[in-house]
Amino acid sequence: MSGLVLIVHVKPYFFIFNHYRVLQSLVHHSTLAFTNSILREELESLVVTDHLTKLYSRSYLDEQIQQSIERDKLGSLLLLDIDNFKQVNDTYGHQTGDQVIIQVASIIKNNLRDGNIGARWGGEELAVYLPNVPQHIAVSIAQRLVAEVHKETVPHTTVSCGVSSWERGEKSAHRLFIKADKALYQAKNNGKNQVVKSCEK
Repeated sequence: MSGLVLIVHVKPYFFIFNHYRVLQSLVHHSTLAFTNSILREELESLVVTDHLTKLYSRSYLDEQIQQSIERDKLGSLLLLDIDNFKQVNDTYGHQTGDQVIIQVASIIKNNLRDGNIGARWGGEELAVYLPNVPQHIAVSIAQRLVAEVHKETVPHTTVSCGVSSWERGEKSAHRLFIKADKALYQAKNNGKNQVVKSCEK
């Protein structure tokens, strides 16, 4: 039940049939307005939320980072990629592959604080944006995420992570993504299951 309408009067048998018809019409229109409001909220949620992981969408992440660059003093971005994901799909099937993504997303959500943003970057890549968090703290958070994924996922899975940061004067989120992606690529080449921070300023 979504709602209840109760109409009462101090006098017994006060309401006549015409009253009932008017009240029925009012309740009907109110119900439509209420239902439309719920559907609008659900639609807005779908636009900014990835359906599989329940993390934010990449477009929402882009928007929030750009706003942070215009508003905050600094921030850090973590890009995480599930190692050997094709092998997981080939060995266990795509349904298990989806479950692995969900598990990693859950670990990310459990480690986020208010104001932090976890998002699905695409495929088996996930992202975390940390406004007003310097790079050295972001690296510690990334290392904790990598360790927890290594410990908690079933079937056993690891992730590689690239970390980039910006300070006041940055103009675009795009460069932040490029730096994190390069660091992630290096983590993959260095043996996976590790964190690499960007050295670019």
